[in-house]
Amino acid sequence: MIRTADTKLIASELHSRYEPPRAVALIGRTLQKALFAGRADEVVFWALVYAHYRGGDLCDATEEQLAAFRKNILPDPPDLN
Repeated sequence: MIRTADTKLIASELHSRYEPPRAVALIGRTLQKALFAGRADEVVFWALVYAHYRGGDLCDATEEQLAAFRKNILPDPPDLN
């Protein structure tokens, strides 16, 4: 299961610990490893981390693409939005 709150937390930690080029490189490397390992859930997780790192909300087209993974993505509880 992918929790949206976890992706936001990791994005926030990356902002606080690393300069932007380093953070994006770390996300990219981890995403690439997951992609080549065939781990779709990890690919989606790191893609969401990157989206939140770059500014937050996803566009409608991306939301539509994530529809196939909705059963694996737990949204934020209402009090965290």
